[in-house]
Amino acid sequence: MNPLQEASDQKVYRPSMSSVWWLKKRNYFLFMMRELSSVFVAAFVVLFMYQLFLISEGEQTYGQFKESLHEPQFLVFYIVALFFSVYHTITWFSVASKVQIVRIGTWTMPPAMVTGGAFVGWMGISAMVGWFFWI
Repeated sequence: MNPLQEASDQKVYRPSMSSVWWLKKRNYFLFMMRELSSVFVAAFVVLFMYQLFLISEGEQTYGQFKESLHEPQFLVFYIVALFFSVYHTITWFSVASKVQIVRIGTWTMPPAMVTGGAFVGWMGISAMVGWFFWI
């Protein structure tokens, strides 16, 4: 018999998996929420870039856009995007210290210091961006 035909006659085990497999364990759920968070982060970045573009279009156009941001659907979006952005950032910085090993000479920086530095940098940049839009 032909070896290729024998291989195709064999039955392959394909386990069935429900579409809600990630709801069964807390760690799976948190992982899927982290992956979903990237969608909201990307949507916020696109909206932010559009806002920066509208600044170049003139004060009236930008003013109309700013007024539209006070509608309830935008406020809900911003709250959800903020929640997911903070969650995404915290989980990313927590993993970064395990992946990024910083060595200075023979001294290895402790993972907590790497994570702390990332959080301090994040807060500093967030403060600068917030100050830019507050003015």
